[in-house]
Amino acid sequence: MWTQLDFAGEIVIRLIRWMACLTLAIMAALTFIDVLGRYLLNKPVFGAAEMIQFLLAGTVFAGLVLVSRQDGHVAVELISPRIEERLPVIHRIIVNFASSVGLFLIFFEMLRLTEHAFKLERVSIVLEWHYGFVLVPATVLSLL
Repeated sequence: MWTQLDFAGEIVIRLIRWMACLTLAIMAALTFIDVLGRYLLNKPVFGAAEMIQFLLAGTVFAGLVLVSRQDGHVAVELISPRIEERLPVIHRIIVNFASSVGLFLIFFEMLRLTEHAFKLERVSIVLEWHYGFVLVPATVLSLL
């Protein structure tokens, strides 16, 4: 039986999945248009590299949520299968603990960078987009 919290969590995951797909599709389309404009018309898309960098951050952090939710962590194939075979419960505890610590470190670093960007009013070089507004979604996604 699904509770309201499970249902809300599933909606959030679906939104994040769509966000990851959308940012990746926009990034691919923007790259394609930029390359065509650059080589065929000699008119690249202004600020395309910066836009792609920001879209890449969105894709990575949305993907991080999805991979973590499905326990799709990176494993060292020389060690992990042997430990999992002999001590499955301890293996699961170690993997979940290490993943949680890593994600919390990413979150706190993102929080620090976001605070720093707002405090110094940092903007991107070409498009002059405020870094803080780009870092906030990435920080929130790193916490999920």
